[in-house]
This record gives sequence, C-alpha cells and structure tokens, in this order.
Amino acid sequence: MSPDSTTPATPTPASGAPAEVVLWEGTPSSWQNFWWWVSIIGIPVAIWQHLLLKTTRITLTTQRLKVRSGLFNKKMEEIELYRVKDWTHAEPFLQRLLGYGTVTIVSSDRTAPELTYQWLKDARDFAEKLRSAVESVRDRKRVRAIEMDDQDGGFN
Repeated sequence: MSPDSTTPATPTPASGAPAEVVLWEGTPSSWQNFWWWVSIIGIPVAIWQHLLLKTTRITLTTQRLKVRSGLFNKKMEEIELYRVKDWTHAEPFLQRLLGYGTVTIVSSDRTAPELTYQWLKDARDFAEKLRSAVESVRDRKRVRAIEMDDQDGGFN
C-alpha cells in the first residue's frame, strides 16, 4: 500500500462493530537528517538516524493511531482516536518546499499525551484524515470532550 493511499470502507463484520480500515500509512522522511549527511563527522549518526526513521511506521486507521518503531527493540504505541483532543499541522518553509510537514497530536492517553511527527509526506492530508476519523469515532462512540476552566469562579 502506498504511504498516502486510502482504502474504501469495508462492510461491518458480524460482531456489529465497524471494521478497522487503514486511512493513511507512512514514515518520517530522512530529509530531517540532511545536516548530518553534509558533515563528514556526522555520517555515522546520519546512517543510524536514517535506520531509526525507516523502522518507524505510522498507521492511521478508522479506530486508532498506531506507531511502530525501533531497530532492535520494537515498540508499538496505539492511541484510540476518541482520546485525541487536538492536533496541529505546520509546514515550515523548507518542509513545505519539499512537500512535507509536521503534525503534533495532543491526547488524553497517559503513555503518549503529546506526539510530534516531523517531515511527513503530505502532512496536510494526514491531518485532514485524522480530523475526519476522530470526529467519526467520537460520533460513533458518542464521546464528547468537556473542558473545565477554573478561572471564573473555580474551586478554591
């Protein structure tokens, strides 16, 4: 599957829960290691960083965000989409010129309250698919975020 391909929705399985469909899949780009490649002393660091980036796989599905990373020791981080509170999409100048961007996700997940993915190909597309998937899962599960602000008449 290509990094930014979409998959048509699949029918609901017999259990009644909607099937999990991959919406976006990709890895961060090695462009972020450009300066390590340029410096002769940094080439071993650049090679190591490249290997770490290429073993990082970000998968957005209709139910969760999965990040698998690690060269020797593998780690899988999963965030249920209904836990996603907010996200930002940024395109710094150099990244924008090359077709990349940065997405930061804030969630209520205890192990990963804030995740930042830099140098993602078509980051705007990823952020838009994330937004749609989060809204869909919140509607389906009837989850609403309530923000408490104790500035006005809060408890003392």
